[in-house]
Amino acid sequence: MVFGVLFSSFNSALLEEGISSTHTQPNSPKMSIGMEAHGGVIFYLDKSRRHGLVVSTENVGERSTKYEWGCSGTKVIGANGTKVGTGLANTHAIAGSCKDVNQAAQACLDYTQGTYEDWYLPSLEELELISKHLGAGSDFSELVNFDRTYYFSSSQLKNKKYQGNYAWTVNLLDNYPLFSLKSSKHKVRAVRSF
Repeated sequence: MVFGVLFSSFNSALLEEGISSTHTQPNSPKMSIGMEAHGGVIFYLDKSRRHGLVVSTENVGERSTKYEWGCSGTKVIGANGTKVGTGLANTHAIAGSCKDVNQAAQACLDYTQGTYEDWYLPSLEELELISKHLGAGSDFSELVNFDRTYYFSSSQLKNKKYQGNYAWTVNLLDNYPLFSLKSSKHKVRAVRSF
């Protein structure tokens, strides 16, 4: 990184003097799963491999902090998405509908890591990908240091009978999804897109 800054400054000085350099700046490293970048650890890349999703390297709040999903007994309109890419919309739907104190979605929206402030609560499939690529047995598990417990997703159950009371959780070390009462307290990891 320091070399890149020095090289860039060196090239700028040459250009100011009217001298062109035949050297170009080194290419930035190719993005890959497990790479630390954009405030977290990459767990998903799109086909271009220039855009994707990262998960925070720490739990939201203190290491032992747990949150309720919130809105127990209430079906939150717009929080049924389970697929990759639906976590942000779910999170905004929950935060906009649920005014409960200490709820997971708002905790993620309030989370900051370095200069990054655009975090949200991941959907069920986003959590499953985090577990698949970064959980126990992966080469990257030490970067994220998950606890052996369940983490809330932003996805409530789609089943209309139980939708108001249950949301999906995932044990990130064992990649085991399980629905849980919205009033239960679980740990939370935030994600963001880049």
